[in-house]
Amino acid sequence: MIDLLDGDLYAGDPSPVYAWLRENAPVYHDAGNGLWGISRHADISAVERDPRLWTSTVGYRPQLPSEPSMIGLDDPEHAERRRLVYRRFTPRHVHERYAARVREVVVELLTRALEKGAVDVVPELAAPLPARMIGWLLGFPDEDWPRLKHWSETTIVAGGGLRYVTHEAAVAAGEYGQAVLDLAAERRTRPRDDLLSLWCATPGYDDESLANDALLLLDGGAETTRTVIATAIDALIRHPDQWRLLRADRGLMEGAVEEFIRWTTPVLNMCRAATGDTSLHGQRIGEGQQVLLMYGSANRDPEVFADPDVFDVTRKPGGHIAFGLGTHFCLGAALARLELRIFFEEWLDRVGAATWADAEGPRILPNAFVRGVTSFPVVLRSP
Repeated sequence: MIDLLDGDLYAGDPSPVYAWLRENAPVYHDAGNGLWGISRHADISAVERDPRLWTSTVGYRPQLPSEPSMIGLDDPEHAERRRLVYRRFTPRHVHERYAARVREVVVELLTRALEKGAVDVVPELAAPLPARMIGWLLGFPDEDWPRLKHWSETTIVAGGGLRYVTHEAAVAAGEYGQAVLDLAAERRTRPRDDLLSLWCATPGYDDESLANDALLLLDGGAETTRTVIATAIDALIRHPDQWRLLRADRGLMEGAVEEFIRWTTPVLNMCRAATGDTSLHGQRIGEGQQVLLMYGSANRDPEVFADPDVFDVTRKPGGHIAFGLGTHFCLGAALARLELRIFFEEWLDRVGAATWADAEGPRILPNAFVRGVTSFPVVLRSP
């Protein structure tokens, strides 16, 4: 029996389990956790694109009820909530508004890291950039980014299911929610050009919805990008030939960013629930039952990707579903891509070599929601 919510499964190498599921049980009944695992790319895509049959309102995380944030809603309510902020996340807007700022932060981080030589990738390179970016978007002072980092890395683990809901995560969620509401109170009298001001000016947007949407953006914006940065650095260290290819041809960067995202798939899965009795691959799924959309498996599906277990920066972009599909496609995808592209452009210019600082390499968080990296000591050298 496979425990689909076993954090140790994902902290190790889940590829053999993914391959077995795709081949032998593409709709796998995990009776212990009361859900179905969907492992093939085509099936996950079909579920994502059929919101009438598969709802987010019963719980988009396994065993947990949906809170009143946009990701826990179906259309039209979800679309209305998303439309409020969508313009802030278009590729054009994030490039014009944030590209220079992202590059400034990346240069600062890499310069300091190279001066030190030996650093932990997570707190010194991967985590500060997305935490600062999401803070700016929401309206927090720049100096608050360490608190935002703490809140995001502490709260996101609870998404793995009931066994991951800890007292520490609940306290962090409460602290962050109060900080959001305190800042929102200021914005109601002195609005600025940030998301909290926008939400505060929206009729009918209550405090609970505001706090939950702010937590959604914090966790989605801070945790996932930092994980891709850390694991992509590891992949380039493990595959120096790919590093050389990127250094020789900067035109590969756009596709390389997509490969970094596919390779990592930082959000392991999302849930949907059946709105009525249905069947898939001969398995009967009852109304209200949850299905676990296993993005990590989909992004290693050989029906979509040639040599899916090979890290290849020359891979043609497209196909991966690390950002989801359909109406719930990741709101912050353009911002994540911008941060990753600029980070690795500067990495190629400024870092001549990198090696593991010890024999362990990246420490992966045992969790069933995100493939987080908790620590990754490296040694860096300038060109």
